[in-house]
Amino acid sequence: MFVRNSWKVRTEEELWKFVDKYSWALLVNNGDAGPYATNLPLMLDRSGGAPVLVGHIAEGNEHAGALRGAATPTLAVFQGPVSYVTASWYPGRDMPPTYYYTSVHCYGHVRIQDEEALRASLEVLTASMESQFIGGWNTSEIPPFDITRCLKHIMGFELSVERVEGKFKLGQDEPKRDALAVAQRLSDSQDSGQRELARMIFRYNSDRSES
Repeated sequence: MFVRNSWKVRTEEELWKFVDKYSWALLVNNGDAGPYATNLPLMLDRSGGAPVLVGHIAEGNEHAGALRGAATPTLAVFQGPVSYVTASWYPGRDMPPTYYYTSVHCYGHVRIQDEEALRASLEVLTASMESQFIGGWNTSEIPPFDITRCLKHIMGFELSVERVEGKFKLGQDEPKRDALAVAQRLSDSQDSGQRELARMIFRYNSDRSES
């Protein structure tokens, strides 16, 4: 990933908070006929110290076979807020349009889970997702057999992160007044993702010297 110094994420901790928040990822592996790519949720587990991404994929997906035999690193792409930036938002209208966006790439090797680990990770994922809803669902609401019989159709895996790259392209390489003007426009949006992007732009540009 091409990352100018001005676009780098300030701290490693911020990288992991980003991965934890924007957990819907794109998983990519090499294949004989081209890359395999699958969209799926990946949970960040730092309980053992080193960061691990935990996920599962359908056994019927050809990508599962590529994961099992992967000799090269697997890539997980996490995408955060993004917005097209029209040139009309710049005070002088003298800059070309662009995109502001945020992304984190994690690279590492995969270990396949056994059934016990798969079931435990599914419980954690379900509990985490359902906690967002009042009266959310619990796996105890259905017979254990209905869960167990599904496990043979799913392959769980853990990706040990060996390298991570973050890119927050938020106008840091543009005149400060332009970046802050974009942030103000986005902060007035009805879209929560654009308002979150505005907060990030303010954070990464407000303390810059005027330029």
